Amino acid sequence: MAKQKTGDKLGDIRTAAIAEVVGSGSTAVSVNAIADRAGLAVGTLYRYYENKDQLLRSAYLVIKREIHGAMMEDAAKATGSKEKIKAMWFATLNYAQSHPEAFLFAELIVNDAVLTAKDREEIAPLIKDIRKVIETAIEDGTVLDSPPAAIMTVLSAPAIKLGQTAALSKEVPDHAYAEDVFKLCWRAVAA
Repeated sequence: MAKQKTGDKLGDIRTAAIAEVVGSGSTAVSVNAIADRAGLAVGTLYRYYENKDQLLRSAYLVIKREIHGAMMEDAAKATGSKEKIKAMWFATLNYAQSHPEAFLFAELIVNDAVLTAKDREEIAPLIKDIRKVIETAIEDGTVLDSPPAAIMTVLSAPAIKLGQTAALSKEVPDHAYAEDVFKLCWRAVAA
């Protein structure tokens, strides 16, 4: 009789990879260290992933989908373009505060350019969803008639920076300060 599998090995591996990368950086982390942190044999890890880069990309894609899911869920609850955009903006901060290591990991991986063209294709529909919210805001006159990518950059960069600060300090960002930052960003893009 085959031994019954227990636990969430993929989740354990992902959690270990995130902790290792945040602690050491993606180039310094080793498969052995990830396996050790996950409490697994290296061979077990290789049953799930071909190599370290595939593991890191897989973890990144899971996190990216989680952040996107939180953004879209909060946007769906809001009415009006400004409220949807604000909900998405604050969902990013909330994710950073509630999942600090995952948030930092995602920023490190995307900045280390580990992603392949295939990974970027997987992310494209997520970006398209966000872009659609911005395009709707342009069409309904809520934001300036500007390239959606430019508006996304103006709005997302401060949210990511605040998220990084919250994740590194492991403290909830000051809500009043976050509101002030959002208001400044909004003034830059509002019609």
